[in-house]
Amino acid sequence: MKPLRILVTVALVALIGNAVRGDKPKKPRFHSSTYKMTAKINLKPEYRMYDSAVAILEEGLQFFPEDAEMHFLLGKAYCFKKNYRGMGEQFAMAESLKSKKAKWIKELDSLRTEKWREVFNQGAKAFNEKDYDTALDRFTTCTIINPLDYRSYLYAGYTYTVKKQYEKALSSLEAGLKLEPDNPEILRGYADALFYSGKQMKALKSYKKILEKEPDNTEVLINVVSIYTNAKDYDQALSCCRKLVSADPEYKDGYFNMGTIYLQKIIQTNKALDSLKDKSGEYRKDEKSKAKIEELNQTKNDLLDSAQVTFEKVLELDSTDLEAQVFLAQVYQEQENFDKALGILEPLIQKDSTNCNALSQLAIIYAKKGMGQKAKQTWQKAQDCLGSPK
Repeated sequence: MKPLRILVTVALVALIGNAVRGDKPKKPRFHSSTYKMTAKINLKPEYRMYDSAVAILEEGLQFFPEDAEMHFLLGKAYCFKKNYRGMGEQFAMAESLKSKKAKWIKELDSLRTEKWREVFNQGAKAFNEKDYDTALDRFTTCTIINPLDYRSYLYAGYTYTVKKQYEKALSSLEAGLKLEPDNPEILRGYADALFYSGKQMKALKSYKKILEKEPDNTEVLINVVSIYTNAKDYDQALSCCRKLVSADPEYKDGYFNMGTIYLQKIIQTNKALDSLKDKSGEYRKDEKSKAKIEELNQTKNDLLDSAQVTFEKVLELDSTDLEAQVFLAQVYQEQENFDKALGILEPLIQKDSTNCNALSQLAIIYAKKGMGQKAKQTWQKAQDCLGSPK
């Protein structure tokens, strides 16, 4: 045993010397087992010669690139040097080349799990502290440490989305979806990245997949309502709004959005009514037009009633919501319930004399009630308000 120990020591010294000098031999100076044995000695806790181990193994792999254990040992050396990206790359190579009898695979799995968790937690901490660059570095490192864990791609995608780097977010999230195609977290992240990047109809497809399993997911429903509203598909938007407030009856903005959609449908109805007028501005008198006018007026009244109930619900939940007050007053005005509209607008203007929309609306109601002087004064205030710098 003594001569063997002397031989190993001589080999170790020779390899270290050449590694330090940066020599690049043209052919292997030792058998692959000698490179590995020397590296294992360097990696022992009592020596911790990690730089030497890296140099030795990198040299060995020039000549034995198919040696799985050598890749594992290099990954382990990188791990001790905290080069976790290098570790992940070498571990992946080792796994792709390993035999079924590989004795080091459990150690590889243990190191990978330990370091993935460590780096991921660093990324999560940085993300929560809004240090998105550091978070992104950690999460992308995690994709290399363990390319089969979807969470790395998911949180890298989240971070790219926050940084408004949507194409990179989509690329990362697509990698996660390949691992877990039906995972609701990744589907949501992917849909959100599409949504915020302006690809809303594509986002809708992913949101629908989520809603198939989670029909009461309020966060998803909010974005779906927005997509349908932007696409002017108000019937679908209303349907989703109803699901939203059914899932969360205290969600004020759900009712508010529903009310504004009713107002959009009223605008559409008014345009349809205007199309039935002749050149003089009067409604056409033929029977077909009369029937259509009657139908549209009934539709408009129903929409106004629905809008009224909805905005009243908003104010029931939050009586201080000024926008809801103005919209409810608009509904009352359309219903020719001018006194109710005044009951909202006059106190509102007393509290906030810079509310331009409320002033304009108030002037119109004064005019319709025959209050000419007040209408004129209020209209002037509205124009001054609209023309004043914000």
